[in-house]
Formats: sequence, structure tokens, C-alpha cells
Amino acid sequence: MRAHFITTSFIEAVCIAVFTVLVACDDPDSSTGPQPEASIIESCSSDLKSSGSLDAFWESSAQDSTEWSSVALSSEPIPVSSSGGHHLLETSSSVRPHAGSSSSTESPLSSTTALPASSATNITSSAAVAPAEVPLDQDGFATVADVYKSLAPTEKAIFIIRHSEREDAVTIETELTANGVKMAQDLGKSLKSDEEFSYITSGFVRTNETANNISKGRGEASLPKLITNYDITGNWFLKISADELAQYGTNLGMRGGSVELMSHWAYGEPYPDALYELEPRAQEFMQSVILKNLPKWKRVSIMVSHDIFVMPLAVFGSKKKVALKYYEDYHWINYIAGLAIIADEQNNLRYIPVKGAESGVIDYLAIYMAEHKVK
Repeated sequence: MRAHFITTSFIEAVCIAVFTVLVACDDPDSSTGPQPEASIIESCSSDLKSSGSLDAFWESSAQDSTEWSSVALSSEPIPVSSSGGHHLLETSSSVRPHAGSSSSTESPLSSTTALPASSATNITSSAAVAPAEVPLDQDGFATVADVYKSLAPTEKAIFIIRHSEREDAVTIETELTANGVKMAQDLGKSLKSDEEFSYITSGFVRTNETANNISKGRGEASLPKLITNYDITGNWFLKISADELAQYGTNLGMRGGSVELMSHWAYGEPYPDALYELEPRAQEFMQSVILKNLPKWKRVSIMVSHDIFVMPLAVFGSKKKVALKYYEDYHWINYIAGLAIIADEQNNLRYIPVKGAESGVIDYLAIYMAEHKVK
């Protein structure tokens, strides 16, 4: 852990790092450097220095411009953009639950718990340790390519990843940056094979473009048929809207808003008024979305979603071992990082956190300190 000391430079670094998440989150990637906007940093620095007050700085800062704004959590159907490639609506999971709704599906909470007799399939959660042949980095992530290469012929895999680096605007139509296109294609190049993949997205342009560019990097001859699944647009773990979630965190004194709140929650702090319990809700997703649709998908599927959905799944699948404790270290889930779900012939599931870039995390504080030579 880094030493806890209070200096003007350190306070500035922390403030800017947190503020950057609030204004940019679906977000910067620590390895390739989608850096915080210079204008934002300069404005924040100026406010902090001129006011001399941390409270004044936060009071003047915008609190919720995250990518999972209410547009992503609306109960209305999301329009399908023609700019994102071909689409096929996944009819079995095309209706997103309204905030506060919950499926009645029961799921086991441990690897030793059997499903009720009425259930058709088994879910078995593996330990947080990846197979020996798939090494994890210091943050707890394996590469997508290593996991793909490690699959047994009889296993099926779904790689649930966050989309690639996006432009600053946060709308359904927000596109990838040029660097984001390259990141997605580079990931695809690492997955080259003659095997045909399935591609499932949230229907947002940035998730569609990520899938299309992974396919292009793999050398696929034409754009893939994208399956749109509304269960992965971002509200699966939320009982309230994103705007309400940000205010909920603020009311608790969390300067990091939704991001800080979700990181506390994912690692064990209950907020039952705002968020479902992570373990059973994640297991419900495995049962009602993954295993339900697995027979329709190819042996390997790429599912492209958003950070507010992918980050909790990575924590769940790693048994809280993955390093995404924003409230301690300012780490957040990186672009094209997430969780590999691997099913055997009996539909027992094991999980491996995965990264498609050099790192599976964004270290906001390290980015800022390096840019501004803060020691």
C-alpha cells in the first residue's frame, strides 16, 4: 500500500483521479493511455488551487457524467443503430428488467451446492485460481488469448468484456477512438483461428464496433452477425437508476460517486436499497442468460458490455481476488477486460478474469501522477 500522507500535490492527484472517473467513466485505459482530458485536469487543478478547499472543489465538480447514465438504464427499448454493424435481437433475453425487478430463478451460492431438482442445468463456481497453464498477472487477470488457447475441445467459453476505448461523449451513438479500434483489432489478432465465434453486444455503437473490430482482427471475411442482448446494457445489478445511484453514494459521503459506491459493494459492503447482492445476482445471470442461451451460441462467444456490468462480474468470478478496489487504490476495470466463463460438457462453470490489453485495470491515480510528475 502506498503511504498515506497529505500534501497539496497528493490531494490534487486524488481529487483529479476521482473526478476523472466521474466525467469519463466507461473509461481510460491504463496501458494504452486514453488519458484524462487536459481541459478537465487543468480546470480541476485551477479550482483546487484557487479555492484552497477540498470541499469547494467537490461542490463545484459535476457529479455524474458516467457512461452508464440514465440513457443506458431506461426501461424503454434501446434503438438499434445502423452504424454498428448487423444485428440480430436475442429474443429470449431482449427485454431488460425494470429497476427493482428480479427474476425468480434460484441459483446455488457455492461450488458444492446442487441446483434444485426442478432446474435443468448445473452451475458450479470454481475457485478463484486459474488453471496452472493460464497465468494470472499481479492484478489477477489472464490474457484472453491464453484462456482461449487453454480451452479443451469439449469446453465452451464466453468472454464478457468491456468495450474498447471510446470517444468522450456518452450516448448510445458514441463511437470508438482510433486507438480503441486498434485495441479491438489487436485483441482479434491474438484470437486468430479457423473457428467461428458468436458475438453478443449491448446494442450500443461502441459495443458493436468493438465486436466488429475483434472480428476484423481475427481475419473474418465479413462483418459478424451481432446478437443484441439487453440484459447486458448495465442495469443488471442495480435496483435504482444510475442518477439515483450517484446521489446515493454522495449522500453517504463518497466523493467518488457511483464508482466508489460500486467498488465498496462489489467487495462486500451491502447497499440493499440500491444494489442486488452480488453473488446470487451474478449466479442468476449465469443461469438465466448464459446457460439458457449457450446452446444457441458457438463454442466461443465474445460478449461486449459496459464497465458497470463487467466490473462486478470480474470481482465475482475471482472470488474478490482481482484488484479493482477503487476505494483503496483507484483501480477500475480497463477497456476490453472482463471475465471468461468456461462451461464443461455438464454445464459446470468456471471463471477466469481476463484482459485484452496490457493491463486489466485502469490506475487513475498513477496516470495522473505520471503525467504531472507528482512524487
